[in-house]
Amino acid sequence: MKYKATIYIRLRGQVDDSPGNAVKQACGRLSELNISKLRIGKLIEIYIDSDDEESMNEQLKLLSDRLLANTVIEDWEIYKVEEIE
Repeated sequence: MKYKATIYIRLRGQVDDSPGNAVKQACGRLSELNISKLRIGKLIEIYIDSDDEESMNEQLKLLSDRLLANTVIEDWEIYKVEEIE
């Protein structure tokens, strides 16, 4: 079976988001929106061939925790795993 996994990675709340602050300032110059906070994260899409969904989910957790996210400053979330054709 073929799957598509979507993983969100975000800086932890207490970590300063310098790129997010720069984009927030630019938004203030380009629009009239009153943005109080803007944070930038990562979205990772992984396409997988697997016959064992349970094992695949465990492996996704392992990759997210040990490779994809810097768990000292980032939190991760497997947002969705969907079967595709």
